[in-house]
Amino acid sequence: MLSRKILIIFFIGFIFPQNALSGYGFGSSIDNSEATSLGVSNELLPSFKSKVSLSNPSTWHNLLFSYLNTSVNVQNSVFQSDSSTNFSLSSAKLIIPWKQKMAFGVSFEPFLNREVTISDSTFSSFSFNEEDILYSRINSSSGGPSKGQLSFGYKLNEMDSFGTSLNIIFGSSRSSRNLIFDNENHLLQSRDYFSGSMIDLFYSTNRFKIKEKPIFFSVAYSLPLNGINVENDSYQAFIDLNDNNYHDVNDFPNVGQALLPLTQNFKDELKINSLRLGADYEFSPRKHFQFELLQLSNNGKHNIDNSVYGGYIENKGKLSLSYIKFAQPFSRDRFNFKASMFFQNYGVKNLENINEVGLGLGVGFNFGITGNQIDFGYKYANRSGVFVVKDETLHMFNIGISIGDLWFVKRREI
Repeated sequence: MLSRKILIIFFIGFIFPQNALSGYGFGSSIDNSEATSLGVSNELLPSFKSKVSLSNPSTWHNLLFSYLNTSVNVQNSVFQSDSSTNFSLSSAKLIIPWKQKMAFGVSFEPFLNREVTISDSTFSSFSFNEEDILYSRINSSSGGPSKGQLSFGYKLNEMDSFGTSLNIIFGSSRSSRNLIFDNENHLLQSRDYFSGSMIDLFYSTNRFKIKEKPIFFSVAYSLPLNGINVENDSYQAFIDLNDNNYHDVNDFPNVGQALLPLTQNFKDELKINSLRLGADYEFSPRKHFQFELLQLSNNGKHNIDNSVYGGYIENKGKLSLSYIKFAQPFSRDRFNFKASMFFQNYGVKNLENINEVGLGLGVGFNFGITGNQIDFGYKYANRSGVFVVKDETLHMFNIGISIGDLWFVKRREI
């Protein structure tokens, strides 16, 4: 219990931005947490350097230096005529290549986003003792699990390479249901603690060609090792007399009189499998066309009934098309330019499916002898079919910096 609390405190910086999709199940998945990949709307294909994706360890052996990468995110979400803007740390990653043969990496980033508040727009009423009583409701959730990754990549030969990532899931989220009548808040709160592990497998090859020009092809498969378990603490309902959304001595019953939380353990609440396929074609020097397909399924038990909407995402499909122009290494050409479009469909259990279409833009600037890089990424997305909300518009801006050095790398002349 103590180690879990330490982890939660240490990673309090992973503050999740609000969006309407967070109200489904345990929250929405995090796509493109790094600024380098946001502009191309994919994760498998090169977006950091001409042969390197920071999200694909099977490409890391192409790095000449070790890199420490961090990204921060600003997201604006508009739904139901309301606007929410949030700032968060989106990823932190250290990658260490060795002799251009293999590479190791460690990273931390959000896994699911559960930050959302949905409220009644008008009051409802019910009759009691021949008197009409008005009430309204506010359902909210916050937080969500994060993941720590240990990754390894290995070059098999001049054409093929593979990689793997072990994902440790940890963290917590809060849920709150508020029934308001007679101007008093009646709160029912709970907290979920997440634990589990997953493994990602990567394979990349240059064996395919079009007109003697190689096509970079990559595939990744993600599967659960133990599934993701949830420990749920459900607290006694109380009247929030001082309107601070916390249970304290000024409420009824006060916190000292309240019952201890009811704790329940749920195994395999989330079991996520995903398959990614991507191809990159260099049609002109340093100019690339890319496409990626994603298919994700969630076969978890979902026995906990504390979703804001009463449904959860059970599958997801995505197609992205992108263009990228890389800078020429060790020259005055220092800029990478990226543009993309993507289409995404969410299959939702018990509710209407959600469709999403969006655009991505990005620019990267190289500086320093070790190829340091600053990346700026922007994503626009429009979602339709969101429960109650119907339509949602997202604007996401991500800034990342990658610092390279000869850490653990045999020194060489450049």
